[in-house]
Amino acid sequence: MSESKFDSPWGTVTARAAIGLLGLAGVGCSQVRADWTRPIVASWKAASPAVQEWSCDLPRWAPGQQVRLGLEARIHFKHLGGSNRWLRVAVNGHYLTGPDLLNKPPDFTYDRNRDLSWSRGDHWRVVYSDSFEPNTASKERLYGSTDPFLLVWDVTRYVTPGTNIVRLELRQLVEKPTTIFLRNVKVEGGRPLAPAAREVVLPAPTGPLPTIIAKRPPKTPMRVRVAATGGFEIDVGGTTLRIITRASLPNGRWHETEFRPGGEPIAETESATASWRVGNCRIDRRISVFADHVRVVDTVTNLGDELVGVMIQHRLTGSGPPARVLLAGRTARDGTLGVRNSAHPSAFAEWDELGVGIVAEDDIFRVHVRSFREPGGIGLADDQLGLAPAASHTLEWSIYPRPGGDYWDFVNAVRRNWDVNITIPGPLLFAMYFRNRNSGPWYADWVRRRGARILVTGSGRQADGKPAHGTGLRSAQPWIAAQAGWIRKLRAEMPGVAVLPYFHAQISTEPNAERRYADARLLNAQSAHVRYPYRYPLPLFVPTRGNGYGRALRETIAALLKTTQASGLYWDEMAYSVQPFTYQAPWDGCTVVIDPRTHRVTGKRSSVALLMQPFKLELVEHLRKSGKILIANSQAVTRTMQRQNIVRFVETASYSNVIDTHLGCPLGLGNHHPENSAADAARTVRRILEFGGAYWNHTFQREPADWNFTDVMFPITPVELHPHVLLGEERILTARSGRFGWPDGAEADVIVVDGNGERVKRPNVRARREDGRWLYYIRMPSDHFAVLVRRPAS
Repeated sequence: MSESKFDSPWGTVTARAAIGLLGLAGVGCSQVRADWTRPIVASWKAASPAVQEWSCDLPRWAPGQQVRLGLEARIHFKHLGGSNRWLRVAVNGHYLTGPDLLNKPPDFTYDRNRDLSWSRGDHWRVVYSDSFEPNTASKERLYGSTDPFLLVWDVTRYVTPGTNIVRLELRQLVEKPTTIFLRNVKVEGGRPLAPAAREVVLPAPTGPLPTIIAKRPPKTPMRVRVAATGGFEIDVGGTTLRIITRASLPNGRWHETEFRPGGEPIAETESATASWRVGNCRIDRRISVFADHVRVVDTVTNLGDELVGVMIQHRLTGSGPPARVLLAGRTARDGTLGVRNSAHPSAFAEWDELGVGIVAEDDIFRVHVRSFREPGGIGLADDQLGLAPAASHTLEWSIYPRPGGDYWDFVNAVRRNWDVNITIPGPLLFAMYFRNRNSGPWYADWVRRRGARILVTGSGRQADGKPAHGTGLRSAQPWIAAQAGWIRKLRAEMPGVAVLPYFHAQISTEPNAERRYADARLLNAQSAHVRYPYRYPLPLFVPTRGNGYGRALRETIAALLKTTQASGLYWDEMAYSVQPFTYQAPWDGCTVVIDPRTHRVTGKRSSVALLMQPFKLELVEHLRKSGKILIANSQAVTRTMQRQNIVRFVETASYSNVIDTHLGCPLGLGNHHPENSAADAARTVRRILEFGGAYWNHTFQREPADWNFTDVMFPITPVELHPHVLLGEERILTARSGRFGWPDGAEADVIVVDGNGERVKRPNVRARREDGRWLYYIRMPSDHFAVLVRRPAS
């Protein structure tokens, strides 16, 4: 590392850098008047990875003054967009973390829908942009009123008068180098500034409390009129919903169903059919009415002797523009063209006194689905359906109208009908990198004090310390032996604790894997081999029952489980990794690329989920027959995998990711931020409950408290999801005040947890017996949550 001195408009600045400074310009980074300022550099750029150190001489400051470090940063990109945690900043060896941030709250909302945080530990988020002065409308849409580039930290406790060292580290998060631009890096001092507002704690409510008890499945009186041409109407709650289907024709044309009244309306338990021709295809439709929804089954048949591609759109409109629209569970802004989310393949609209959801059901429709909104309503589309000559595919979808209903009524109705309310065990912890260097009692004490019932190991490691994934585990025998050692020791002390080795099916670090498994490579549209976004190559593959990579992977898993004698497997990114489709692979028989203007098929591609599905099913069956446990990261994206009832979670870089569990397993992993205290973990519990989900620990490296609140949170079998509340068979989790109970009036023990993660000794809880049922009145501040544990029937 070289050291150089250069002259700036503010005097001499010393730089020690792996990459040199590239110029000076700019204005102040803080809008608050400072008593003194020491500029460090006006502008600087570097390609990842890079390390830069500057020395800065600071004066003696008056007692009570605050010293601040500020800068503006961006990662160069063609336009303003997302962000990632590219930056680490240290002052005199002290890396800056979230509590040091002054100029904005630690959390923000991106694109009006996705909550994110500016830091995770000492890793700081930097925004993608082509300049520091982006389009104002884009900036406000994506980041609101927050300045996305400016970071100002309180560094008072890290600096001294005289020479200080500021260190910046640009991390390499992807294989291809990225360029960071900084400007207006400076230190200033003056009157103390309070940090931007953190969580505002509201006192316990004093007025009437809402009653939150699981409801009996409701019936929705409705009548359906079906036209011979395929269109249909639903009369429900005094409103008529019209559903029109349009399908693509050659030369950019469309065929649209019409509604021509005819025939008798159908009601619950009844069905009706319709058929029509679309180019060289025929669509046969069957509509069935159930107690709470209308199910549509469309079979599309290619009548010709050539491959065809058909785009199909189902549009639902009401009496006027809906007051609110959610696509895949998230608020849809005006102008939203569509959302692709196979884990939550839905659209939902609210009109006056009526909520209506529409959801894709079968495997093909789910992996192809696009949810969309229009000025008058909502819809679902399959823009990539391919049919070989004489082939047929069946697409299934349902409509859930509910007078007076809301999004949560829709979600809970789908959950009941999909039978996804499975028991979630726990607590779970990621043991990460145990090395078999301790005794059995040491491991048992570590686990017992943290209350874990399930442990997940860290990912495999090669001799050089790099990850070993997929078939690359074959070259990680020392790591496997170490896992076998500590698992054996722990099991001797605590035989009831399950230990699951980490496993990723699509990444392989096996030497020469790209050549050996060339037929299994995950390829993009440009026929390039896709790699996991990491600082060095991690190639991705698509294991199937028939390819060599799939066969080698099965052998690798069998050897791993035999050697470690583990309780099962933890499958990371089980749905798919990085991209949902692959090119130049064996065709899945149903997916093509269609030109949206001409409607011409421009090529084939395949759904990774569909190609891998037989491989997954075979492995799941093998594990279960062997008495093994399987837990997965990511939600199921096909009905077939959903019906396997695998306990699956989502990661919570954004708490809003929990929305993706609403039609699956409502479980969020506590890896949003480092949980260095019980208070940190309790905050994560509340934020996950905000979206109706249960919480699993991530890592638990801190010294445990005498009592862990996760001890009373499992098992839980979800019954209904609500904002801030998860109603279960065995217990109820709530981060809001209210009147809670079970439909049968069961008694419960109530545990209230405060903002520090400690049990409240005298909670404001009253038990009342009303109409033969026990109800629990819980009043608590907004930084508390409660667990109601059902008592066994006497």
